[in-house]
Amino acid sequence: MAKRERPDFIEQFRLVAHRGLHDKEQGVPENSLAAFQRAVDRGHAIELDVRITADNEIVVFHDGTLERMTGVPGVVDQWVLQDLKKLRLLGTEECIPTMDEMLELVAGKVPLLIEIKRDIGQPLGRLEPLLVKKLERYQGFFIIESFDPEVLIWLRRNAPQYIRGQLGSFSKSEPKMSNYYKYLLFNPLTKPDFIAFNIRQIDYKLRLACKKHEVPLVGWTIRTQEDLKRARQLCDGIIYEKVEV
Repeated sequence: MAKRERPDFIEQFRLVAHRGLHDKEQGVPENSLAAFQRAVDRGHAIELDVRITADNEIVVFHDGTLERMTGVPGVVDQWVLQDLKKLRLLGTEECIPTMDEMLELVAGKVPLLIEIKRDIGQPLGRLEPLLVKKLERYQGFFIIESFDPEVLIWLRRNAPQYIRGQLGSFSKSEPKMSNYYKYLLFNPLTKPDFIAFNIRQIDYKLRLACKKHEVPLVGWTIRTQEDLKRARQLCDGIIYEKVEV
């Protein structure tokens, strides 16, 4: 959905289920159709991750490698979809969803926060146009984010109608945080519509910078009541998991 149509977009992302409303102990893996259905049932927005396969299909999966979630070694973008579909998530009956399956299930019932994953060495402009083509046909509300500024630049140039956000975190060994804020979070080349930052690293300096630039601030990932309290003080939106909100 076009940015100009929803200037108040952040209102839809006050509470966002991280990778769906998953619960490993209850047999509901992250980024699974079951986790997305639970978020839909609760009426909360969904954060999800998208990657591309060897045969140019888009799947919903966080890691670049398969082992943590499937127990099978391998790199996602080196597998074709047919073979990925044979794998199961965390020993459950859930398999890796395609983007199409996820969109069909959600069907506009709750907003989507779509993170584009691009690992080192992966070409820019391979996944992005395929994703935009799918989203052009989708009737629900969504926004897009990425850690990679090049992805945001691509979106700004090729799909400027979509709301885009800069994901961020920083190394505590880096003393010059102001440079990070200046050259990445408010990059004139990316011009992000919102910032999504590590909740443990958000401070009032970043909060004030976002207010100055009139850019909403989203905190991730809220997993404790302490995180939740901090996020409610500093953030416009909350990406949560494993905590009652």
